[in-house]
Amino acid sequence: MDTHVARLAQRFGLTSEEDPEKIEQTLMALVPQPQWTMFSHWLIWHGRRRCFARQPDCEGCEIEKLCPRMGVQ
Repeated sequence: MDTHVARLAQRFGLTSEEDPEKIEQTLMALVPQPQWTMFSHWLIWHGRRRCFARQPDCEGCEIEKLCPRMGVQ
């Protein structure tokens, strides 16, 4: 489990789990199996390019309307 995937899954409210295996299981139940790999890559890309751990770029975020933690660090 990539750290970006775990952090963003929590930030987006997709899981409240802390354990990587439980986060993975939660995401597997939410995302159709054919899209698991791409979904993971999307979260990694977003975490590296926009939604940083310490200072997310919420103002420049392409999916800000989907994020329940908009502006929260």
